[in-house]
Amino acid sequence: MARPRAGSNGKRLATPQSVDAAVKSICDIMRRSNCAGALQYVPELTWILFLRILDEREAQEAERARAVGSEFTSSLESPYRWEGWAAPGGRKRRELQDGTLGAV
Repeated sequence: MARPRAGSNGKRLATPQSVDAAVKSICDIMRRSNCAGALQYVPELTWILFLRILDEREAQEAERARAVGSEFTSSLESPYRWEGWAAPGGRKRRELQDGTLGAV
């Protein structure tokens, strides 16, 4: 089992209920950011879920690579990874929570 990495919230979405709760939380943040409806934030939600899944898979792959002494290279570079985009403390997540995304 992979250990949580720095910047990760360490939570695994192992059940349908935990995935539902995570999606609801993300949707709540998006709605507070003045999105008029789901069609405005579905692309962002899709991207966030993709990043979360990729982060967990790559954490497992990195752990396996360390176990056999191999080098591991992430698929995405910062700031496009989970920890920069949507993880607790991530820049984009703070912007959404503060309602400053798209502000001039």
